[in-house]
Amino acid sequence: MAALVKIGTWGAGDHGSAYDITVAPRRLESISVRHGMIVDCISFSYRDRDGKLHTAGPWGGTGGLKEETITLGPDEFVTEVAGAIGPFGELITHAVAWLKFVTNRGTYGPFGHGDGTPFNVPVLNNGSIVGMFARADQYLDAIGFYVLPF
Repeated sequence: MAALVKIGTWGAGDHGSAYDITVAPRRLESISVRHGMIVDCISFSYRDRDGKLHTAGPWGGTGGLKEETITLGPDEFVTEVAGAIGPFGELITHAVAWLKFVTNRGTYGPFGHGDGTPFNVPVLNNGSIVGMFARADQYLDAIGFYVLPF
């Protein structure tokens, strides 16, 4: 069985509080993103190796104009995440400006539309992104990902 890999974070290293999951993920089931100009908050659900469903988040603030949920189909998995890290207003120097999730079935997002330095996390050889960890306060300040290689 392939070992779970934790990669990242992208964003501010010390702003906000650190958030992580305590049970190792095996399959991502859904992702909810609250956003406006930038990503305010993220939450997700995943299954562990025994098939038990877990929910993480919400991580971040209650602002943003929209909350959108991606519900992955039974044969759908996340193969790539793209986004950007940038400023918001005069006080926030690093926040997740936008996120886009790519699956083997389609593309979701972008969520948020701020400016910033882009990042891209492709997963090769049929691996998938199965969970996340973050730093957050009023906004999503940084994000990282759990990758399950094929």
